[in-house]
Amino acid sequence: MSTDYETIRVELSDEGVAHIILNRPRVLNAINSVMMREVNEVLDALERDPAVRCFILSGEGRAFSAGFDLKESAAAGERTVQDWRRVLEADFDFVMRFWDCPKPTISAIHGHCIGGGLELAAACDIAIAGEDAVFGEPEVRFGSGIVAMLLPWMVAPKHAKDILLTGNDQIGATRAAEIGLVTEAVWEGHHVERAFEKAREIVAAAPLSVELTKRAINRSYDIRGMRNALLAAVETDIVIETSGGAERAEFNRIRREEGLKAAIAWRNSR
Repeated sequence: MSTDYETIRVELSDEGVAHIILNRPRVLNAINSVMMREVNEVLDALERDPAVRCFILSGEGRAFSAGFDLKESAAAGERTVQDWRRVLEADFDFVMRFWDCPKPTISAIHGHCIGGGLELAAACDIAIAGEDAVFGEPEVRFGSGIVAMLLPWMVAPKHAKDILLTGNDQIGATRAAEIGLVTEAVWEGHHVERAFEKAREIVAAAPLSVELTKRAINRSYDIRGMRNALLAAVETDIVIETSGGAERAEFNRIRREEGLKAAIAWRNSR
């Protein structure tokens, strides 16, 4: 495993906790292809390391993550259906690495946790949010789709529909905890500290029991059809991304002519 990364930092504790820190603070830790590759490399190495018993995922700077990098997506230009399938399946697999990881994963969230960032946090087994955290899935407001539609499996259906169908991206930490989107909300600035407290509780337990219990819990979701539903949602997302539409066209026009900041301001004004 490399120790020199462009978009992340990795800290290994003597307690058996691997702390992965998303480190693109100037763009609110937007997830690009380099970040995906680097996180996957870390997980490939440390999932097999018996000294590592738990993972914590957090973000550097002002946010956990603003989601998948829209600038990188725009720079790719026009995409065919097969292009979108390749991109979205890679995005989906990246998010689900934390769900499928044989060792427990904890997201420690502050600031913006939006779109793909929310999905990444939700894919972790436990989610700790500081009071300053803000959650949301704004995709429908600019004609896009959900990569990993975990939300209906984390919260009650009416809460999921309320968030996803309106594109709400202003959900506070307390509300997120009330509806079950996160495990608990803590004082601002204490999200990582609390995540390590929770990780130490996990590390103190028998590792085989922890691993097999996580596997059994995840298997219960598979039996209920979660994986098939998520894969069907990816297919839906491919249709959305290739269908265009007036909202998407206008968002892309503003982004192309005036920049991403202006496009987001247009989206938020609607």
